[in-house]
Amino acid sequence: MDQLQGQWMRLYPEIETAPSAVIGRVSRLARIIQMRSDVVLASRGVTWAEFDILSLLARTGRPMTPTERAADLLTSAPASTKRVKKMLGSGLVRRETNPKDRRGAVIVMTEKGKASLAPILASVRELEAGLLQSLAAGDGWSPRRG
Repeated sequence: MDQLQGQWMRLYPEIETAPSAVIGRVSRLARIIQMRSDVVLASRGVTWAEFDILSLLARTGRPMTPTERAADLLTSAPASTKRVKKMLGSGLVRRETNPKDRRGAVIVMTEKGKASLAPILASVRELEAGLLQSLAAGDGWSPRRG
């Protein structure tokens, strides 16, 4: 990132590049986390999007409509519904009639989904702890202390 910042500074010395250096580092770190998380989740048979939905259903502890899921996960309702279709086939969730609006549906986590979530979550947390340890190496910071 320092090299990139230097290149931009040579091209446009009048433009402050410090914000780009910070955002660039955050973006790069996010991509690394995403790629490594994808590998861990794939080994457990789910995608990041599916893990997000399972986690949301577990945290809220209630059935959710496509609109509710989309709002929480920052996706569109159609994108959320598309993700759920695969999960229906794998038995992680099931669709039920919305008791508040008989025309709509809600998604409920199945027993299989509940049983799958704990080992997936443990794998993700292990990855995250390892990433934090590698970031913290040598600076005295501890992921336990924050």
